[in-house]
Amino acid sequence: MAAAAMAVRHARRNRPSANVGQNRMEALRRHEKFWEELERQNKITKIIRKYDVSKQGKLNKEELANMLQDLAGGEKPTEEEVVYVLRTADLIDRKIDDHIGPEELETAIDIWHRYLNAKPEIARIFEKHDKNNSGQLEFDELKSLLQELNNGKEPDDDEVQDVLKHADGITQAKSGGITRTELMHAIALWYNHVEGSKKCCIIS
Repeated sequence: MAAAAMAVRHARRNRPSANVGQNRMEALRRHEKFWEELERQNKITKIIRKYDVSKQGKLNKEELANMLQDLAGGEKPTEEEVVYVLRTADLIDRKIDDHIGPEELETAIDIWHRYLNAKPEIARIFEKHDKNNSGQLEFDELKSLLQELNNGKEPDDDEVQDVLKHADGITQAKSGGITRTELMHAIALWYNHVEGSKKCCIIS
């Protein structure tokens, strides 16, 4: 890792002057990209080794929880939050094994970072629309929330049902409603649906 970082710094300090030909510049960029990718992979490997007490080369749910707690400044994540990060990131390589491997680690960290940033706003809008105080948003409550996000324009029932179908159960057994943690995923699905894109979006 130190060698990779040193190589990147050395390449940046020794950039050729502006009058160097295009082929040489492209070769330099490929060289820098190689070392930067190596440095990234080394960082991922180091994180995996730190929390992988079971020595599987990947993080199970308990090991992931320890990492998330450290990333949250010592605040212990709930069981539901850990499952949310695990299941969402575990989809990246299309191999669902209830573990976070090296190829999924960056996604897991990004999901958790975005979730922590959005958590206060998630709590606010959840409490506002959980009219019956059931701890989850049923169809009508979810529709009301999505209408607020849609600048007051009422969403189609089919859209609401689609969001409910795919977000309900992401952290626990399907219950017919959206929990506070699942709401993060529901909003992502909603923005994705509105934009007509297959790329997942998460509010931040």
